[in-house]
Amino acid sequence: MKIKIIKGTNQIGGCITEITSEKGTKIMIDYGDNLDDKKQWIIPGLTIKDDLESKYDGVVITHSHKDHIGCAALIKKEIPIYLDRDGKEIHNNLCYFTKEYEKILRAKDHTLRYFEFGKKFFIQEIAITPWIVDHSNYNSAMLCIEVDGVKILHTGDYRNHGKKGYLFTKTLEQIGKVDVLITEGTTLGSKDRIFKNEMDLSKDFHQLLNYDQIYVMCSSTNIDRIVNLYNSFKKTHMFITDLCMNKITSLLKNIPNSNTFPDVFTFVSPNQRKIEEPYVRIMNHTKNVIKELPFERRFIASIKPSMWDYIKENKDKIKNACLIYSMWDGYIRKDWKDPKQREFVKYLVDELHMGFAKIHTSGHASKKAIQLLDEKVNPEKVIVIHSEKTEDALKIEKEIFKERLWDCQDGETLEFESSKKQSHRKTQSVCTSGKKE
Repeated sequence: MKIKIIKGTNQIGGCITEITSEKGTKIMIDYGDNLDDKKQWIIPGLTIKDDLESKYDGVVITHSHKDHIGCAALIKKEIPIYLDRDGKEIHNNLCYFTKEYEKILRAKDHTLRYFEFGKKFFIQEIAITPWIVDHSNYNSAMLCIEVDGVKILHTGDYRNHGKKGYLFTKTLEQIGKVDVLITEGTTLGSKDRIFKNEMDLSKDFHQLLNYDQIYVMCSSTNIDRIVNLYNSFKKTHMFITDLCMNKITSLLKNIPNSNTFPDVFTFVSPNQRKIEEPYVRIMNHTKNVIKELPFERRFIASIKPSMWDYIKENKDKIKNACLIYSMWDGYIRKDWKDPKQREFVKYLVDELHMGFAKIHTSGHASKKAIQLLDEKVNPEKVIVIHSEKTEDALKIEKEIFKERLWDCQDGETLEFESSKKQSHRKTQSVCTSGKKE
């Protein structure tokens, strides 16, 4: 059995893991966008960008964040894609709203196969069991992979301080000991990061009840946060989503949305109403639509930089207002590639004199969560991906995993034989698995 990290040993997002059995069955885990400006690698034998014969028997997508699924539409039509059904729908709807229509996954164009959490499926002789895991994304999966007598756990993105965090220990105990652990290490290089429990954020939200107008910037896929905001303010403030957020929450059961919750409304800005597709079509199937914010009432409303013109036109109506920034703060740092979000926040706070409350918690595993993971599955070998290999990150990786850490580079291959054969070895390979577009 061979494991190759094609991309991801020294970057966050855009990670690609390849696993090959002794019989030659080859699978890929995740194929998403890079978070920087670099385009994802085009992998020969995987994508429609070449005429080569397919090299892969299947691709498994862990969740619907674009750095894990964003390039899946490039996969050759004959290669099956395994993913969560709701995750596919969330991804496709985000593609509509970001006008990235070429990234939409269509069943008629792709061999889409939907897995069920806790139920084993097979790609040839490779057995895969997806387990639901806590993350700032709906229905994220970690994968237990069994091949050639070797048990591999690929965590995807995870944490244990969200609403589903209580499942973490129970799930790991069900999985039991593994031979190889492939884990994300997104936060290992971050000093002094505080990992608040998702439900504890409600205490911070309650500190803002004296504001009449509350504007919130929050990812439309962070379902835990949306539910938390709704529950925190529903008794005191009118709850208003934006059209994209409402479309996504409407897909899911018992999640606040204006189609099924009578106390939830959807604001559609004039800019969105001017565009023929997809906003007009979606708006026509959305209930409780409002075309103006109710400035005379107490409300909490989801806003985006696309609403900037509307906010400017109504700036005299904005009073006793606060902005809740409930996202990764990297998006508003000076070094982030797109300045629009940072400039929008600056305008709201500096020009409109809104109060500012950064209320957020990471969607990724803390050091303690990674230590608990290691303790529960007790791997023989560990590969850390989805991590920038800073000096601090490497130090913590070695502190946790010690001699079991395989500090590999992109394109290196780990050959691992079952414990019955009692041997494993590392080989260096030239990275012929892909080339930049």
